[in-house]
Amino acid sequence: MTESKNGNGLPEASLVESVQFVVAGLLPSLVRGLFSPRRGAMKLLTAVDADARATKVLRSIRQKHGGQGAKILGGRIVTLWGGNAIREVLDRSADVYDSGSGAKAKGMSHFQPDALTLSHGEEWKDRRRFAESALATSETVHPDAQRYLDVVADEVQQLRLDRELTYARFEELFDHITLRVIFGDRAREDHELTELLEKLMGEANRLVGLSENDEYYEFYGMLERKMRDPEPGSLLARAAEAPHSDKTRVAHQIPHWMFAMRDTLGANTYRALALAVADPQVEQRVRDEIAPGDLSDPSFVASLSYLEGVLQEAMRLWPTVPLLARETTRDTELAGAKLDEGTQVMILNTFNHRDTDDVPDANRLKPERWQNGNERNPKFNHLSGGTQYCPGIPLVLLLGKAVIGRLLEAHQLRLEEPELDASGDLPHMLDFFDVRFSVA
Repeated sequence: MTESKNGNGLPEASLVESVQFVVAGLLPSLVRGLFSPRRGAMKLLTAVDADARATKVLRSIRQKHGGQGAKILGGRIVTLWGGNAIREVLDRSADVYDSGSGAKAKGMSHFQPDALTLSHGEEWKDRRRFAESALATSETVHPDAQRYLDVVADEVQQLRLDRELTYARFEELFDHITLRVIFGDRAREDHELTELLEKLMGEANRLVGLSENDEYYEFYGMLERKMRDPEPGSLLARAAEAPHSDKTRVAHQIPHWMFAMRDTLGANTYRALALAVADPQVEQRVRDEIAPGDLSDPSFVASLSYLEGVLQEAMRLWPTVPLLARETTRDTELAGAKLDEGTQVMILNTFNHRDTDDVPDANRLKPERWQNGNERNPKFNHLSGGTQYCPGIPLVLLLGKAVIGRLLEAHQLRLEEPELDASGDLPHMLDFFDVRFSVA
């Protein structure tokens, strides 16, 4: 039922290979924190180059067995590296390959139990329709993009940098942007909202012994109060107008927007800024691209294809979601192999994004690759893929590009730590907590 070396099938890895996969491919994600990155763990994992080790293990298994992926631990787990198998799983994630099951889903339920990412069937369709409407997924430029760009410009202007830029300051910037974009200008100082969510996500990292607590009820109470009087021009105002029903559970969709914007996009944008200034030629191309236009013009920001490529490359090279986990909801067949109900399917972005056999210049910064249709490459899933691709992609890219453009327009930045040769092969890990710029 399985084949090897010909690009098809799911051969079975040995016990030794299975243990290597679990230790190198899965455990680091648990140590790092599935929902809220632990700073100490990030430093340790970067020091031992954990993602490079995972890539080495997966490459060895793939070179030995071939196929679209491999069965691990006798088939209780499947890991995938073939584009066709990855596409099939992600295309059917709201049906056969459930993202709402397993340990990660239990942890996520601690802070967003009815979120779109945990949904399937009719509830998924209802919540997806709501998200796509509120986030304007099908539109190149979000209808409220002008206001969001004004928020970015104002927050970058208010960012007072005393000779250096650290992630702590950058996180403050994204905290303000997130609160104002989602909830409106009145919410700029409502840091208790993001702090409560951060605490709940930190608790969710432990995966066990979780229960609804005072912080959970306080957090959702604050969200419900915000929803009663949404500020015009905010995402919350669009959410009120988006199609929804009793199944939607609108309040439970908001936390994902919050951490996706503040934490995930913040880290990705900070790494992209490091890439942009680490190579003088790349920085000059970015500056040349933004120079002729107006960064307050949504159409112009949307057109910044080279800068967008830098941002996409930062997400590809150092995915903030190292692996995508799914669980089969029934017996099924994948790549010519039978999978039992309850099989755990693991897609390791840390390997697939750096797969030198399938991805040209996999370890190098190549912004141009995103001008050639690579957003459709099934191996690149830093913004997820298939039916569950991130519905906020246009907004994510708009905000990330606007922040980088405004910072470069206002400052001369030099990457001080760590040393990064963006003209050659890039390290498998870049701890955004330790990235530091000097500012002139």
